[in-house]
This record gives sequence, C-alpha cells and structure tokens, in this order.
Amino acid sequence: MKLKISDIESWDGDTDRIIHWFRKIDDLASLSPRMRLQLGRMVPKRLTGSASDWYWSLPFDHRRRIEAEWATLREEIAGYYMTKKWWERLRKRASDAKFRETGHTKETPSEYFIRKADLLTTAYNFNDSEMISEIMQGAPSQWNMILTTHLYQSVVDLQRAMRFHEESLIDCLPQR
Repeated sequence: MKLKISDIESWDGDTDRIIHWFRKIDDLASLSPRMRLQLGRMVPKRLTGSASDWYWSLPFDHRRRIEAEWATLREEIAGYYMTKKWWERLRKRASDAKFRETGHTKETPSEYFIRKADLLTTAYNFNDSEMISEIMQGAPSQWNMILTTHLYQSVVDLQRAMRFHEESLIDCLPQR
C-alpha cells in the first residue's frame, strides 16, 4: 500500500489528543515495515501549530535521525510532550472522571464508558476487574441497581451492558 499524506491525521500539539493521535498512526504503522518507514518521513509534514513549531526547531541532523521510522519519531514526540507532569495530570483526570461532569453534561452512559475507559487505559495498566471497578466509581450509584457488575467477565461485558441498558441508566437518575 502506498501511503498518501492525506491518509495521516494531522496533530497540532494538543496533549489531550496525543494518545488518540498516536493510536491512529500506530494502526497505520502496523500494516507493514515499509509503512513504518514512510510514516517516519511523512508524519512531520502533518504536524501543525505548536507541534510543527517544535518539530521544525530541532536541528536538521537530529530530525533526519528520528525520521528513520515511525517508532523513533513517536519516541521523540512522546519524550517532548508526555512529561512526568503530563502523566500525573492524566492519572488524576482518569481517576476523577465522572458521568456527566462539567464539559460532558449531555453524554450518554456509552459515551461515559468510552471516555473513562480511554483515560484509564492510557493512564494505568488495569486488569478487567479493576477497570470495571474504576469505571463504576465515576458512575451514579443508582446504576448499581441495573448493572450487575459482579457477573461481568470483561470490560467489554460492562460496555455492552451499559449500551443495552442506556435508557434505564438515564431514567433512574434524579431529575434536575
């Protein structure tokens, strides 16, 4: 497969989106060894805003070394943007995330699951049982009357149950 520049999602340096962006590029890189090499050279051309400013401020020889393949470029980007402070903030955000918190007041239970699971997966290395527990920590207590979490074998079981019971999960909440 010949990679076109338009196949690569752009990224502007927004660290709230870096993991999502990495996952998309990693998916392309998984297609073949040739793809990994192409991405090393092409991804820098898809950086915009502050990410572009940072990248093109690097010395020419250094850029050439890290453009050898996607893995070396990814490592450089992560090293610059994903600092210790960034990880601490991410872990706090993941642990503190609640259903329909500020900025997410209209989310559905399924949307909450995806948002919380994405944060937790990025921030921690939880097994399914721990993930289910953490996701339910941010959910309204009324959901425990509907979701039988002790019976779920995997986090996918919880996700399916939240989707299946979506209307009931919303209806059981106190009206505002």
